[in-house]
Amino acid sequence: MEGQRAPSRPQDPIRIAKRTNSSRRTFGKKRPVACQRCHARKIKCVGGNPCSSCTSAGCEMQCIYVERDRKVRVDESYLEQLIRDSDELGRHKLGESNNVITGVQAPVGLQTTTSTPDPPKDADMRNPTMKYKAWFQPHHEPDLSIFLNDVTCTAFATRLCQRLAGDEKSVAHIPRMQCADEPILNSFTHTGMPWPNLPRARLLVNTALGHSNPPFHLTLRKRTLDHLDTIYQNTAFNNPVLVCKYSALFALGEICSVSGGGTSGGIIPGIDYYTKAISLIPRLPERPSMAHIEALVILSLYSQFLNRWNFAYTTIGTALRLALTAGLNHNIPPEQCPDPIARENRVRLWWTIYTFDRFWSLKLGLPLLINASDIHVDLPSNLGINGYEDEFIDASYQVALIDLAKVSGKIMQNIYNWRTFDQSFVQREQRTLTELKEWLQRLPSQFQLQTRSHNPKFTVFIHLQFNYCVILAIRPILLSLIDHTRENPGREILQSPAVIALSEACIHSARHTMSLCADEWTKGSLPVYGYAFAQYIFTSSLALIVATFLPGGSSDDLEHVNTSLEMLSCLVANGSMVAHDLLVHLQRVQTCLQQSNQPSQFSSGSPHQTPPAQCRMSRPHLPSDRPQQPLLTAHTIPDQLPISAVTELQPPAQSDTTPYQPVMQDFLAQSVMGIDFLDSSDFSEFLTDSWLNAPPLWDGNYP
Repeated sequence: MEGQRAPSRPQDPIRIAKRTNSSRRTFGKKRPVACQRCHARKIKCVGGNPCSSCTSAGCEMQCIYVERDRKVRVDESYLEQLIRDSDELGRHKLGESNNVITGVQAPVGLQTTTSTPDPPKDADMRNPTMKYKAWFQPHHEPDLSIFLNDVTCTAFATRLCQRLAGDEKSVAHIPRMQCADEPILNSFTHTGMPWPNLPRARLLVNTALGHSNPPFHLTLRKRTLDHLDTIYQNTAFNNPVLVCKYSALFALGEICSVSGGGTSGGIIPGIDYYTKAISLIPRLPERPSMAHIEALVILSLYSQFLNRWNFAYTTIGTALRLALTAGLNHNIPPEQCPDPIARENRVRLWWTIYTFDRFWSLKLGLPLLINASDIHVDLPSNLGINGYEDEFIDASYQVALIDLAKVSGKIMQNIYNWRTFDQSFVQREQRTLTELKEWLQRLPSQFQLQTRSHNPKFTVFIHLQFNYCVILAIRPILLSLIDHTRENPGREILQSPAVIALSEACIHSARHTMSLCADEWTKGSLPVYGYAFAQYIFTSSLALIVATFLPGGSSDDLEHVNTSLEMLSCLVANGSMVAHDLLVHLQRVQTCLQQSNQPSQFSSGSPHQTPPAQCRMSRPHLPSDRPQQPLLTAHTIPDQLPISAVTELQPPAQSDTTPYQPVMQDFLAQSVMGIDFLDSSDFSEFLTDSWLNAPPLWDGNYP
């Protein structure tokens, strides 16, 4: 309206500062004044510090000048501009200080009124799937609710269902229910689990260390077995630290011994030894021994087979703190520890703790427990001494995994973090993906996937973990693209080369993961109670569902999802607690996909039905979009499966195992400061509205 001033738009603080500097008036040189001594004596002061009069009188310390503040005239418009600039700078600093805003919603009947600040205006700096307040799920105690983070795959599945349903409030988060909680563990507390006989004890320890190596170093192999013999020879079964360590090894050995089929009575293998071990750790030592730290690391690893993720995270945190008190993050001088094998054991155990910290934190969406700047110990190395091969494996295995764990930690810090960044979210995406690409280029040749020969389990595992990191780094943007296709169907942002590069990299990693997991399934090497493979299957399935809405998606992607449902169902039927919760989430996502009005490119097909409890570890069908060579020979194919059922299981050729195809290479080659395709005004609209105002993962009516 005429006579009414239009509201001012938010301005860049840098431009404000420049404008303020350029608008300053120059009022000329101030008139000289006399120093206080000359003024009091009413004599002429020629200036200077000290002046000549004070110098000649020897009173240099009394030569003090008073700064006079003159009254000057300025334009009113100049003062108004200064006030506006000051207010704008104040609002900008307030937005930076409120980079973490926490809010808790109480269940119905206990609602409290809390003020939620408006989202800051630098939303393009944030992960588009993260809100401006923390997410909590109601629990038995209102003041100790369950915390959720968007990095977790189950939270992502809930967000995907909310996008597909078009109504966030109608889809509540499904809590993690299937785990060995305290009532289950208490039933084994007083059983008085005896030590196994010596041959079985040696077998369990060998199995535990054989399955944990080469990715993770838990303890010295030969010395642990020799000490076990000594314990049985001397019947020294009363040392609580050794009882804890060996009970943890027995538990891990039992659960790794199960190759297929559930156990009698539904009892998870090793849980009795596990319960015995954790009953011995409440009293932490003032000065820990290596055996105590090793026991905590082993218990953290086993806890995930029971779906006890919080306990695993807490236990590895305790092990890390004890390791810090023992100085494992530093190199110990040879004169302090002359035994080179003992020194190398310190190094490798520390890096196992570090790797667990990075991987567990990324899985749970919880903070990293130690900064890289606080680590001053060397990487694992090969020792040219007698007895080295009896205790360790080639150090290159653990070094490759440590390198990937470092990148995993940066995904947590740079992609799923509440703090304010100088770079935009997409620029941080590019940096993270560039580091993943460099890791893949540094990977030794013996760890590259082979298409016409057997791939060791470690090689498969490390490539699955790599694909997992790629998917977690990219999927926040891909889920935002679903909102874009619904709200702006006529826009052409999906044809951007950078968007296509990101979506293709994520989709390719998901397909590659499904191929590798199906191959492991066929060979019978996929563990029944394992946590990692179930997680990889679930994560890739979610990415493939999102792919049906994006360029590069294929009708086979939904068939891959059905394949993963079949594998997870069989794992559940055989007693896997980890797979149970993931299966429930994936089934709900599939149901939401069938009921969705989203413009998916393909039909979702019929709902998947959970197979009966007698499901066994047979090979599911995997769709193919190109001819492949059979991985198994005729005499290795199970009798109940036709030859055609296994001809599609070979992993992609080596040139296809990387998600960094030509378009992605171009994206990564761009200057970081030149990445602006997601920061443009036409794209930032959907990137920052619906997700920032989304409700929590739960509603007040959820029990």
